[in-house]
Amino acid sequence: MKHFQKIMITAAAALVFTACKKDIDPVFPPTTDAEVQLNGIAAAEPGSAAGNSVYLDLSAAKQKTVLRSSWDLGFYCGTDFRVILNSTAVAGAKVLATNDINSVGAADTIGLTLSTSQTNPLPEQMVYFDDISGDITKTVIPAVSATDADNKVIIINRGTGGGITPRPWIKIRILRNGSNGYTLQYARITETTFKTLQVAKDPVYQFRQVSFDNGIADNQPEKDKWDIVWTYSLYQANFGAGLVPYNFSDLIAVNDMAGVTVAQKVYADAATALAAYNNFNTDSVSSTTLISGKWAIAGSWRSTQPATGARQDRFYVIKDAAGNFYKLKCIAMGVGTDGGTRGKPEFKYALIK
Repeated sequence: MKHFQKIMITAAAALVFTACKKDIDPVFPPTTDAEVQLNGIAAAEPGSAAGNSVYLDLSAAKQKTVLRSSWDLGFYCGTDFRVILNSTAVAGAKVLATNDINSVGAADTIGLTLSTSQTNPLPEQMVYFDDISGDITKTVIPAVSATDADNKVIIINRGTGGGITPRPWIKIRILRNGSNGYTLQYARITETTFKTLQVAKDPVYQFRQVSFDNGIADNQPEKDKWDIVWTYSLYQANFGAGLVPYNFSDLIAVNDMAGVTVAQKVYADAATALAAYNNFNTDSVSSTTLISGKWAIAGSWRSTQPATGARQDRFYVIKDAAGNFYKLKCIAMGVGTDGGTRGKPEFKYALIK
């Protein structure tokens, strides 16, 4: 894969000159017929439990890696006052009846798991997690009220999804801070005093991310500077008795909140799909129906059971927030005989013109 090797050399050269920077985002060649390898591996973890979420901005030919365990809550920067849990860590929560955070202790966690079992997931566990579709009006944490007394204490299991080391449970309470921010009160479940963090809304982002360990995180790219994100995440499955929460590797989420839409193109076999990908142009776009939704791609691009790897009988058409159209196809993901590295999937894509 000579072109891919050139990309890695380009990225490596860039690192030599920017190594003194705190955050380094690999930059790839122009979006015409580009090939990229997403760097999901954070340390020495298995690829099926890759520690990074990887955001890809097609128009800028740029990826950004975010350690899944580096944040806990996302504070919505839109007009509503909403807070999301970290689904990539499989964080779960429960709202209590009290608004006195200091009165809540370990006894309040008896009988709670606020998690799901990979071997025995149950429908009733869905209530611990934010709505799978990403609907901002269906979060476990209720809309933050302008009336302080209405904002209750919430217990959070920070999540151990994909091999994240267990961390102490947290109790929180969230208030509004004027018309453009939040006040977060938080403490370990065994503590009798809490810390306070002010989180201001920033219209540049969809969410302001916060870590209970390190405060403001803001790892996610700016709201209009990414199109898809590849990640390990809580999702859902149906094993015959209805939908249950289930942890998945190698999922692709779409930036639907910014208006990104997708169409999946499936063909009889790999050869037909490749020919269609190569020939797909602006005339083809006019007869393509795109759909919106966070999980418009999800896991449809790959197969792990049986271990077939990247599905070569399909590709995706993506319309970004600026109205540009791209075609995207997975080359390898490291399952079966596709020749890739699990946790570092390889894609090719091009601007449709």
